[in-house]
Amino acid sequence: MQQTITPDRQTVESCLKQKTYYIDFYQREYVWEKKTVEILLNDIFYNFELSYEEHKDDDLSPELMEKFNWYYLNIFITNNVKNKIYIVDGQQRLSTLTLIAAKLYHMTEDGSLKDILKECVFTKDKWRGNIFCLDNEKRKDVMECILDKSPYLQSLKNKTEKNLIERYQDISDYLDLKNMDSKKLKTFISYFLEKLILVELSIDKEDTPMIFEVINDRGEALKPFEILKGKIIGALSKDDTDKYSEIWENAISILFEKEDDFLIDYIKSKYIYKRNSKIEIEINNAYHRYIFNNNEIANNLKFRRKDKGQIVNIKKFINEDLTYYSHLYAKIRKNNYLYLRYNNEINSLSGQYQNILAACRINDPFEDDKIKALSKEIDRLYVLLKLNGIYDSNSFQEISYRINKEMANVSIDKYREIFNGIIIETIKERRSLQTVTTVLDYETFLKRDYSNMDTRTLRYFLARIEDYVCCNINQTMQNDVFYISTKTGDKSGYHIEHILSRNETNKSYFENEEEFETKRNLLGGLLLLKDRSNISSGNEEYENKLKTYSNSLVWGHTLCDNFYHCNKDFEDFNLRLQQDINNHFEPIDRFDKDALDKRSRLLYDLVKLIWEI
Repeated sequence: MQQTITPDRQTVESCLKQKTYYIDFYQREYVWEKKTVEILLNDIFYNFELSYEEHKDDDLSPELMEKFNWYYLNIFITNNVKNKIYIVDGQQRLSTLTLIAAKLYHMTEDGSLKDILKECVFTKDKWRGNIFCLDNEKRKDVMECILDKSPYLQSLKNKTEKNLIERYQDISDYLDLKNMDSKKLKTFISYFLEKLILVELSIDKEDTPMIFEVINDRGEALKPFEILKGKIIGALSKDDTDKYSEIWENAISILFEKEDDFLIDYIKSKYIYKRNSKIEIEINNAYHRYIFNNNEIANNLKFRRKDKGQIVNIKKFINEDLTYYSHLYAKIRKNNYLYLRYNNEINSLSGQYQNILAACRINDPFEDDKIKALSKEIDRLYVLLKLNGIYDSNSFQEISYRINKEMANVSIDKYREIFNGIIIETIKERRSLQTVTTVLDYETFLKRDYSNMDTRTLRYFLARIEDYVCCNINQTMQNDVFYISTKTGDKSGYHIEHILSRNETNKSYFENEEEFETKRNLLGGLLLLKDRSNISSGNEEYENKLKTYSNSLVWGHTLCDNFYHCNKDFEDFNLRLQQDINNHFEPIDRFDKDALDKRSRLLYDLVKLIWEI
């Protein structure tokens, strides 16, 4: 059927007087700010003053008003469903005009104008009393306060009520400052009612989502999630829109300023299992369009008008997927779980959110366990790829998409097997190996050092070592893992220290200077010191460094003999290490090549415990 768009030129009076509009679900709350309202008022008064100065000595009449310049207030779009007029676009402007009419109603003493202005704010119903022109059901309380000059509501229910009250006060202040005499005020009210022009476009319901998107993709656009809501719920009958709009809002409102992030991650978690930069760009930039185009994801979602079961699919998505996964997303984006925080706040592994959405089914009874287990596996994956020297951001993103697929409908007890398989396959591929027996061998570990690991990862790595040791000896860390990993200031931050300074004593422990320069960078030859002023000078002898280490983190303090005196918890831990891994801490009074080898081996054995190799 041929669709129609019907334009209708209207004045403010004909637009508002004795009209009742319903605010469609497409429309966001009333959000205009003081600046926006003042810009509108300035424009209106600028055009009014030009004509008024020319005709201020003439008597006000219809003929005189015809000589005044008219001012165009843009379009507003409506559709009529079951004899109810819904605003598809333009409610911000119409709401503001209603507030101006309310203020002018309070300002004028002219009975005729007062009656007209009042009818621009509300209509009368013999059963319900005042029916306000715009969205009576939701705005009745606040508009009655404004119209009756009664004390404002003690408890505001939403952002719209708050903004209506604040913008009315802004309009009131603005018009009061104009200090118009009775003649000028009467002329301005006539100008406001008769010379401010809007064009109403009345459209068919089927066109509403498309027109709404086009309008809001220009100028001060709505966000994609708001447009998506319009396109999805716009497919439903009017009998269903209120119900499903409320469900949508309840789900999405808990994701303040993360709404689009959620929907992007949700789509990727459920439908992208392999990296494709073109699809990623399209989803990141315009997922609200992409899922209505001709592609595999759109075919799976089935939200398009041509899709069989479109309405059923939309209702199921809103009732189930949107409701559950939005709450799950809000939960995990708070990063209250330890490994979620490590992954997000230290290592910037945002793909973990997709992976968790992929792993959890709707109303998953194992949700918390999956969050903990999966975030821990992602941390382990990240660190082991780093220690194997095979991490790069592009390949990790590819792996992240693979995890989306692997996690679907898998029990937690399979996670380790899946992640080990991913690590081993990655090692094989990157090193062109046929067989790999472990996710990290000692020879590979020895190749990671200060020269080929970024400092952020090194600080995180050493912070995790510190955390593990402190936990096992019942000692509180000087600062937590987050602080140690991220703080870099000269006075408050932690900095990487080479145990082997560049001096002749240390160089003499090695075959040549090249070997010295290589070996001093080994992970076993590094530690962290707080405050750059405490970092030893480049040529300081090791015995002098020990004085600094004795007041530093535990990992460095264990080099010192005094750490072993009367330290029962540490003694017990050291004994357990000897029994479990056939290795242990011991003080080192000379840090030569053998000491470096022992320290490196101990560090590797601790890595195997922490990251469960």
